[in-house]
Amino acid sequence: MGVLVTNETVKQLFHIAQSIARENYNATYSGPHILQALMHKDIGLNEFLKTIDKDPGYFYEWADVRIEDYPKTSHLPAEVGEGEFVDQILEEADDIRLKLGLDEITPICILTAIVKPQVAFTLQQLKSLPLREHEIFNLYRKDTPFAASENGDISSLFGSSSDFSDSSFPSIKSYCVDRTVQARNGEIENIIGRDKELRMLVEILCRRSKPNVIIVGEPGVGKTALVEGFATEIIKGNVPEMLKNATLLELDTGALLAGTSYKGEIEDRLKKVINECKKIEKAVLFIDEIHTLLDPKGSIGNIGNILKPELARGEITVIGATTQEEYRKIIEPEQAFNRRFEVLTVLEPDEKTCVKMIDVLLDGYKKHHGIEVEKNAIPECVRLAKRYAKGKKLPDAAIDLLDRTMAAIKMLDELSEKELESWKEIYENILTEEYFDEKDKADELIWNYNLLRDKISPILWGSLSEQPQIDNSMPTESIQKIIEETYAELLQHAAIKREKVDRLELAAVMAAKTNIPIGKIQAQEKEKLLNMEGLLMNRVVGQDHALKILSDAIVENRSGLNKPGQPIGSFFLLGPTGTGKTELAKSMAELLFNDEKAMVRFDMSEFK
Repeated sequence: MGVLVTNETVKQLFHIAQSIARENYNATYSGPHILQALMHKDIGLNEFLKTIDKDPGYFYEWADVRIEDYPKTSHLPAEVGEGEFVDQILEEADDIRLKLGLDEITPICILTAIVKPQVAFTLQQLKSLPLREHEIFNLYRKDTPFAASENGDISSLFGSSSDFSDSSFPSIKSYCVDRTVQARNGEIENIIGRDKELRMLVEILCRRSKPNVIIVGEPGVGKTALVEGFATEIIKGNVPEMLKNATLLELDTGALLAGTSYKGEIEDRLKKVINECKKIEKAVLFIDEIHTLLDPKGSIGNIGNILKPELARGEITVIGATTQEEYRKIIEPEQAFNRRFEVLTVLEPDEKTCVKMIDVLLDGYKKHHGIEVEKNAIPECVRLAKRYAKGKKLPDAAIDLLDRTMAAIKMLDELSEKELESWKEIYENILTEEYFDEKDKADELIWNYNLLRDKISPILWGSLSEQPQIDNSMPTESIQKIIEETYAELLQHAAIKREKVDRLELAAVMAAKTNIPIGKIQAQEKEKLLNMEGLLMNRVVGQDHALKILSDAIVENRSGLNKPGQPIGSFFLLGPTGTGKTELAKSMAELLFNDEKAMVRFDMSEFK
C-alpha cells in the first residue's frame, strides 16, 4: 500500500477483504472484496446506507456477483496479495479524506472511492450500483434532506469521532459484558454461604504465575453467582490491593459467534478481545461454559488454542466455569490447557446454607411477584427441591420451585374465577346434549372432569379436602354429583385471595411437576417411619418377619443410632421364585422415595 493507513477499522476492513478472497480461492483481493467487506457489521456502514435509503444487502450481492467472475486459483492460497486496484482505491480515498477535511482515511472514504467510476469499477459496471460519489459529498455538506437521521447527526460517521473508529476497546464493547459495572449499578444479587470458595478464588487470582482458575461444579450450584459475588467484592473494596482496580469482563460466546461471515472470523474476534484485555491494567476475563472453546464438535469449534500461548506467558487472567462431566471429557484431556488453570470445585450447599441463600435473594422475588413468603415455607421449599427435583442441584432447584410457586399463586388470584366460569359453560352444554347411551355420557363427563383438573391451578386443586377418582363404571348420576361438588368447593377456594406462599402451595406445585400425589408429598417422614411396618404389609403379604427386620434397620438409622460411615442396611433376601423378594424392594423404594422405580436393579440372569 502506497498510502499509510492508521485507522483501526480500515485495517480490519482489509483483513476481512483478504479473508473473503481466500474463501473464494482468489489469489488477490480487489474492489469487489473490499466492497463486500464494507458491508460487514463490524465496519459499521450498514446503518449509514439504510439512512440514505440504500439496501446493504443489495450492495453485498452486487459485490458477490463480481467476486464470482474474479480469477480463481486451483488451491487455497496461503497468503492473499493486493489486487491491481487497491493502491488506486487508497489514493482516491486519501484525496476524498482531504476534501472532507478528515485526519485519517475512514471506511466512508473507501466507499466513496469505490463508487467513483474508473477507480475500482468501470462506468458501465457502476450503472447497476445505486450510489454515487456526489450523494455522499452532499450528505456530508448537509445539502440534502438526509443530512440528519432519526438518531442524531449522521455526519459523525465521516470523522474519527464515530463509535467504530474512536473507541479504544471496540471488541470488548461488542463481545464482553462488564460485570464490575453491573455490580456498581446494583444489577447483581448478593451472595451468601460461599465465603470459602470466594477466598480461594481471590487467592488464586493473586498468584504471580498462572493466576487462572477454572470453577467446576454441577449445574445449579452457583458457579456464575460466585463470579458475580467476586465482582461485588471488587466494588466494595474487599479484595487485596493488587485487585482493587480489577475489571471483570464476561466473554459473551453468543455474540462472539453471531454474524460470522468468513472462516476464521471467530478466532480473529477472540484475538482482538485478548489484545484489548492486555491494555487494561488488571483485566480478568470470565468465560462461562469454557469447554465450548475446546470442543471440536461444538458450534464454536476448537479455538482454545488461541488462549494457550497467552496463558503460558501469563499476559491475561482467565476465570472459566464448567460442569464436572464436561471438565472430565473435554478439558482434562487437554493437558497443555488444563495445567495452566487451578481447579476450584463448588459443591452443592447443605439445606441450612441453602435456606440462608434464598433469604438473601427473597426481596427481589417478592418485589417481582408482589407476594409474601411465610418464614417456615423456605425450609420446606429446600426439602422438597432436594428430595423430588431430579437432575437439579441446590440452590437452583429450590429457587426454581419458589419462583414457580409464586408465579402460580399470582396466576391463580387473577384468572381462576374466570377459568371456572368458562368451564361451567362447557359443562352445562354437555348436560343438555343427547347421547347414544349412558356410557357415552359418562365418558364425556369424565373428559370434562379431567379438563377442569388441567385448566385450573395445581394449588387450587391441591386445596380440595379430597380429590376423588372417577371412571365410566360408576353411574352417571354419581359422576355428575362428584363433579358438581368438586366445582362448588373449587369456587369457594378460588374466592379466597392468596397473598403468601405457604407449605401447601409448594407441595401442590411440586406434586404437579412430579405427578406424585400431594398427600404423599405432604406426609412427614416421621409418620412414615412410625407406621413403616404396617405400610409395607399393605403391599407385601405373608412376609411379616422380613418386613420387621427391614423396618427396624431403617428406623434405627434414621434415629441416629447406627455407626457413622456405615450403610443404612445390607439385606440378603433369600427365597423361592414368586415369594415377594423383588416386590419388597419395590415397596421399600416407594415408601422412602414415593416412587417404586427409585432404585438401581441388576438382574443377573441378563449377564449370562
